[in-house]
Amino acid sequence: MTFCGIDLAVKRKTDVALLSGNKATVYEVDTDEEIVSLCSSSRLIAIDSPLLLLKYRDVDKEMIRRGFKVLPPSFMVSLVERAISLRSFMSMLETHPTSSLKNADICWRDLSKKKDIIDAVISAMAARLYYEGKAQVIEAHDGKVILLPKGRYNIIPVGENRFYVFYI
Repeated sequence: MTFCGIDLAVKRKTDVALLSGNKATVYEVDTDEEIVSLCSSSRLIAIDSPLLLLKYRDVDKEMIRRGFKVLPPSFMVSLVERAISLRSFMSMLETHPTSSLKNADICWRDLSKKKDIIDAVISAMAARLYYEGKAQVIEAHDGKVILLPKGRYNIIPVGENRFYVFYI
């Protein structure tokens, strides 16, 4: 069973992590077609982008109320539009890796020189944990964000910053 995590970008390459068992493999891609091709057979997909374009969302206010720092979708229109377009090809859930990292007390700099890689891995982990009923879910009428719950996670880089093994 594979889970997909997408750290979506607009002006640079997008990092996509495919998590199978305890191994996450990260790919850098340019196009939406590549993203769909990599993720389409995954059990669940989590994307690091809002999936609704509003000036302010109640789910963002709830995230802030709980101590997480998030930007409203109106600050990243191109990114949100790309995420909405991708959602027309595959079902996905919204995640916020920076909040997951905070929640799980993980320092991304200990794992990689590039945060986008870790964000993709964390997104895939959040998808898996959500599927297993273990993710933290923050909801409001206008959205749902899935996060890694508080806990101990060991994420071990293997190889050239493209392969990761994790243990929960």
